[in-house]
Amino acid sequence: MIQSTTRRLALTFICLTPMLSALPALAQSYPQRPIRLIVPFPAGGATDLMGRVLAKAVETRLGRPLIVENKPGAGTMTGLNELAGARPDGYTIGMVTSTMVLQPLYGGSRHDYPTTLQPIAQITVTPPVLVTGAETPWKTAKDLIEDAKAHPKKIKYGITGFGNSSHIGPTLLARAAGIEIEPVSFDGGGVLLTALLGGHIAVSAGSTVDYKSHIEAGKLRALLSFGPERSKDPLYKDVPTAKELGYDAEIVSWTGVAAPKGLPSDIANTLGDAFKDAMADGEVRDALHKLGSEPIHLDAAGFGARWASETAKLRVVLTETGILELVKSQRR
Repeated sequence: MIQSTTRRLALTFICLTPMLSALPALAQSYPQRPIRLIVPFPAGGATDLMGRVLAKAVETRLGRPLIVENKPGAGTMTGLNELAGARPDGYTIGMVTSTMVLQPLYGGSRHDYPTTLQPIAQITVTPPVLVTGAETPWKTAKDLIEDAKAHPKKIKYGITGFGNSSHIGPTLLARAAGIEIEPVSFDGGGVLLTALLGGHIAVSAGSTVDYKSHIEAGKLRALLSFGPERSKDPLYKDVPTAKELGYDAEIVSWTGVAAPKGLPSDIANTLGDAFKDAMADGEVRDALHKLGSEPIHLDAAGFGARWASETAKLRVVLTETGILELVKSQRR
């Protein structure tokens, strides 16, 4: 009996040996073909531009092309759904932003993205800024707030959708400052920017990347940052934070890279190392700085922890401001 069992174990070992010996070779061979990088925003926007900077840097480190595929729509859910539904083999990864945390909180998303995606690396932090047209009378945020106090509901601000960061920041500011300003929703950042530059809307809160060239051209004026501290970018370093002015209105937009959950650990490590190395590259950091963003790298563990903490924090903020109920009522 013992001899029979021993023979069976020996045969099993002989059969498995070629498979086991092949595993290290498979791990070392990744990647063997181009990698898709899904961007859930249109081409030319902030996330797309950052993604292309990183794709160029990472593909030189992996030895295979990273092909950017723009999949905009449904408030980023079109691209996020495709990413979440892809095979976790390392050949489909995607850019993710704070929106991946917000969408499941509002309900209606196909996936709970923080639990169905796997973090690879955070690459930037981009605090939204409150801007106004250069022709408006408000030189500072205080000017705007005093005017809003004197004229409730007179000042209208543009947003790119109820419940996103362009809405949350000004809502927090209005609550903290005790003012009433009215949101006007636009179908996309391009339309909103046109309205802002044309004087059809007074103020707006959005990405430093999207506003940078217009501030440099003197067409827009930055009044306030919703970030936890001032930007290091020379263009924004003199813009005070809401906290500095005495208002509890902090919100930060971040950008990173994720994959479908279930990546083999060796592939996850290869990708994590490639993005970490790229983010340590001075040219990459300069390129992200020039776009108007703050290059800040977090590894997979740190980025995943951020997903969890942001989910908890935003759930409280959205509930207390009434934004959660507002967005849910619009979706019923």
